[in-house]
Amino acid sequence: MAFSGGGRQIVKAPVAGAGGNAVWRQIRAEKKKSSYIFWTIMLLSLLYIAGALVFGDMGYLKLMTLKDRSRALSAQVAELKQKDDRIKASMKNYSHDEYYQEKLAREDLGLAKKNEYIFIFNSPNR
Repeated sequence: MAFSGGGRQIVKAPVAGAGGNAVWRQIRAEKKKSSYIFWTIMLLSLLYIAGALVFGDMGYLKLMTLKDRSRALSAQVAELKQKDDRIKASMKNYSHDEYYQEKLAREDLGLAKKNEYIFIFNSPNR
């Protein structure tokens, strides 16, 4: 149906009938298609973000690896502190305890006092 008035032509689409249902079906199909596209993009985006959070450079697996390394380094630091404390105690003994100095001079350096004899036994392993 076409109306003309004042040089303009107005075309009115039929609302009822076979043509109207086809248009509404096409609109629903387009909405459904755009809805599928939207949710597909959203799902892929969420999967990408989840993958980046778990497997990325700053992800969960990297965090766990760094925590394990931190624990191992903390244990190593504690061990080195104990070793340092033992060395400091040994140094204190070297500088203040004459008996300890004499013992080390005899055992490690093979020194002797006046009128002392040192016996060295050869073992079969040498």
